[in-house]
Amino acid sequence: MKIHVQIFCALFSLAIATKVDYSGHMVIRVVPQTEEQVKFLSALESSSSIDFWTRSVAANRFTDIHVSPESYNRVARALLEHGMNHKIHIANLGVLGKEEQQSIALRRALASNNKAIDVENYHTYEEIMAYLADLASTNPLVSTLVAGTSVEGRQIVQATISSDRSANKPIAWFDCIIHAREWITAATCVWIIDTITSGYAGTDAEITALVDQYDWKFVPVANPDGYANSWSNDRLWRKNRAINSGSACVGVDLNRNFPSGFGGEGSSNLPCSETHHGVSALSEPESQTLDALIAADLGRVKAAISMHSYSQLWLSSYSYSSALPVEYPEMMNAMKAGVDALVATYGTPYEYGSTGTVLYIASGTTTDHYYENEGVVHSYTIELRDKGRYGFQLPASQIVSTATETWNGIKAFMNAI
Repeated sequence: MKIHVQIFCALFSLAIATKVDYSGHMVIRVVPQTEEQVKFLSALESSSSIDFWTRSVAANRFTDIHVSPESYNRVARALLEHGMNHKIHIANLGVLGKEEQQSIALRRALASNNKAIDVENYHTYEEIMAYLADLASTNPLVSTLVAGTSVEGRQIVQATISSDRSANKPIAWFDCIIHAREWITAATCVWIIDTITSGYAGTDAEITALVDQYDWKFVPVANPDGYANSWSNDRLWRKNRAINSGSACVGVDLNRNFPSGFGGEGSSNLPCSETHHGVSALSEPESQTLDALIAADLGRVKAAISMHSYSQLWLSSYSYSSALPVEYPEMMNAMKAGVDALVATYGTPYEYGSTGTVLYIASGTTTDHYYENEGVVHSYTIELRDKGRYGFQLPASQIVSTATETWNGIKAFMNAI
């Protein structure tokens, strides 16, 4: 126990050494009542450095905005000038962050199991990479590929789970943590990898059938620099770590850096914006790597899922428009199968539909690129828990339930397409 206490103290000291202090920062929630108010919020996001956590696509749907103590009055005044009141949804992000780090450190100190990684906790980039390397060396189902490197030189690794790599089976493909602060996405992907690899060949008939039918490919950390920065320096960092010429603001939003609708509504040309799209489509090594991976399996990718948080949504193309794809009825049937199974697990409410009609307009996204340019009809974004109580700082205690319900949805979805 003495050793556990020492480990806990050391990890806790590291946790509270985070350089960006969010004490006093809030998340405010506003519900626009008119189309004009919706358009104002969209314009405010793309023309400023204000950190929108989620945004309304239509009247009577909520928008969450992260505000600092210094920006609160300015943002509140701008909202009021356009006829919108707000409520304080999260009163102190600093307190929430400390609670999250304490729970992570405590579980690290007390957890004991025989697995290479504790799938009930959050893990650093290095820990996830070590887990994948260990899995590839010990489990014949698993192989890894260093598919590219990030701006700062970190490896972008794809893990493949296959019972017969020579069979050229159809592929279920996943990218995770493209937005650095969305930790639950990496945790969910790691949990699913662990569940598939431990459930194959006799212990779980459904998993065995799915692995025999499909190859499963995961990029558990698609934005390694941003993710590392969210651990070491800024818990709420979203973008990659690209240097923007002529600006002190760092980073490109990788999920605005793809060709479909590049530079359009829901993205920004301002380097300080959280939705900065970069100088050109696929300008970033991270987005180039994802593009190359999908292209390498052209014609084999049956489903491509981009994991995000939060809002509890299952979303199809289009993102850059409110128009609907030709195959939308087929997409809706597939999403319904997934969401029905997900919701049946614990009753967690989910909505589904096209991104541009259910969430918001967002240009240059992975989901549209995989669908439009790589021919993947079943290309989706899943926005995991929650509805904003914790936002991006979902407690580690919810990892297993989030991953379990998501996996149940994915299994049903894959069996339906």
